[in-house]
Amino acid sequence: MKKRVAISLGILSLCGSALQTAQASGFANSDASAAGVGLANAMVAGVADVSAASYNPAAVAWLEGVEIQLNTAVKLRNSSVVTATGMPFNAGNNYKVQGFNAIWMPHSGNVGASMALTRPFAAHNAWFGAQTNLEVDRLSLDVVYALSSTLAVAHGLDIYQSRVQMTQGAAAFSGSDRASFGINIGVNWKPAPFWRVGMLLRTGSKVKISQGVQKMNLNLPETLTLGVSHDVDDMFRLEGDVTYTHWSRLNDLNVQGGTITHATSLKNTFAIKTGLSYYWLPNTAFRFGYAYQQGANSTGNVQPAIIDQAGHRFTIGAGGDLMGVHIDLAYAYGFYTNQTATAPLAFAGAYHDRQQTLALSVSKKF
Repeated sequence: MKKRVAISLGILSLCGSALQTAQASGFANSDASAAGVGLANAMVAGVADVSAASYNPAAVAWLEGVEIQLNTAVKLRNSSVVTATGMPFNAGNNYKVQGFNAIWMPHSGNVGASMALTRPFAAHNAWFGAQTNLEVDRLSLDVVYALSSTLAVAHGLDIYQSRVQMTQGAAAFSGSDRASFGINIGVNWKPAPFWRVGMLLRTGSKVKISQGVQKMNLNLPETLTLGVSHDVDDMFRLEGDVTYTHWSRLNDLNVQGGTITHATSLKNTFAIKTGLSYYWLPNTAFRFGYAYQQGANSTGNVQPAIIDQAGHRFTIGAGGDLMGVHIDLAYAYGFYTNQTATAPLAFAGAYHDRQQTLALSVSKKF
């Protein structure tokens, strides 16, 4: 038992050793369920409920039956910048996110399916006389294969629907893209008792948004998540994840045929996430998580249209059965280090950011 505890703590310490070089999320939103929020979204390997449809469809192979889950989250944010002329507040901070997860895996079957609707990307910012509202919803449809009692894979289609509203001075742009496509590949492997390894790759998509003669290209980034989970005993599960996001493919947010320009110059990033589940009673769990995030914006080239700063995220959650359904609740607090931007000169100043998330999920098995 002591040896297994030491090994489990080793997972977390290895993740912690990478924090000095870890980077994170640009305008990504990884919160696909309250269980995920409670674990700081460290879910690619050890996910054990219907939210596997979002975090790693391959893990659906270890579940049984039909289950659906409805999710909602409220994002609350306090961001501002101290400049030479004052302290503008970001007026576009708060928004809601809704979605669902659904799975089907026959009893003793080898082939199943999953479906998930999430909002993986969102940016709501309004300051310096400019406003940017960007929302991208994703519908994921996956087929799941249990290749053996220890190895499962999933492969599926990601369908994106994007909406952008921007103003800059007197110029305005509002457009949408009905459908663009990408693929995803998931793996969930049990290499030894009490251990799981997970992987999820998403290819992103090339989105073309238009309003009359005005057009904008939005290249959604590829993401790769790798994780390891370990069950210390029947009551505790530890997980550590690393997510790589290819942000540099998003060259800019310029409107072709218009005058709105936003040079982004985002960096490719890594996100480090750790989570602890405590199974107090059957179907009842308490969750704790921590993630380190470093912004995709460089200090020398901050883009307020997609403001993103380095910092820490602490999470807590709980879930249990109630009147025939399963309910999960979670809270997350993001504490982001003040960032002093030196360029471009119009955006120079000390940026401040705090973020909170309240999440609720309701699940039902059939």
